[in-house]
Amino acid sequence: MGNTFLSSALLIIFHFLASTSSMKLNSILTDQSALLMLKRNILHDPRNLLTTNWSASTPVCGWFGISCGSKHRRVTAINLHGLGLVGTLPPHLGNMSFLSVLSIVDNNFHGRLPVELSDLRRLKHIRFSNNSFDGEIPTWIRSLTRLRSLNLSHNNFQGAIPFSLGYLSKLEILSLSGNQISGLIPSSIFNISSLLNVNLRNNNLSGSIPSVSRDLLSLESVDFRYNNLVGHIPKDMFDHTPKLTELKLGDNLISGRIPSSLFKCKDMRFLSLAANHMEGNLAGEIGNLSMLQVLYIGQNNFKGNVY
Repeated sequence: MGNTFLSSALLIIFHFLASTSSMKLNSILTDQSALLMLKRNILHDPRNLLTTNWSASTPVCGWFGISCGSKHRRVTAINLHGLGLVGTLPPHLGNMSFLSVLSIVDNNFHGRLPVELSDLRRLKHIRFSNNSFDGEIPTWIRSLTRLRSLNLSHNNFQGAIPFSLGYLSKLEILSLSGNQISGLIPSSIFNISSLLNVNLRNNNLSGSIPSVSRDLLSLESVDFRYNNLVGHIPKDMFDHTPKLTELKLGDNLISGRIPSSLFKCKDMRFLSLAANHMEGNLAGEIGNLSMLQVLYIGQNNFKGNVY
């Protein structure tokens, strides 16, 4: 009886260890398989870095541009910056469950972003700037709740900015500049309390600047230049953004006066309101922005002197 119980216990332990070992093996093989599919989807590799370096005969964690975690030995980062790669992203990347950084800046990836990327729940940084992605900015990005930076600038994205981006409660950097995005700026963006930098420059955005309904104590930079924004700057906007250092609203269709709340931003260094339809006397308080280094206010209807 005792020997039977001991044999059964040992058998269970053996199967558990074998299963655990298999899971670890399959996990790194899953990462390897996804990366080899990415390699297969690359049509042009001018420096032959992936062609010669990414091989199933060598450990994945030693591949060019790949970083692995020290604890689980799973792929945590892909960094293929500036390699001139031409291709598309395969859906298999969504199987890399430990991935936290996906950076393919300055390449020529094209097509739409695969929905399978929404399965990367550990993802913190998406850096896709200077590529040729198209289609609309996908709403499934809202499921990446750990995301801290989203950089899709200088691609060919169209359509509206999803309201659901405002649900990314840990987002610090949002850059969508240099696309063909249209429609309104969703008010939800200014609900992200962790936001440091929002850059929507050089798109086709219309409507007015949304009100800021809560204190954004971290917000440092807003760049909405080169759009078709109209209306007035919200009067109390700067009551909620006391640490703002850069406000760039030039080359729009904004009208009205400079809100007096702006002069509460004592750390302001860069202020661009040029090429709008703004008016009124230039308040003497602008001289209270003692940290100001760059001031663009030309091509408006301002009166008075700056002192």
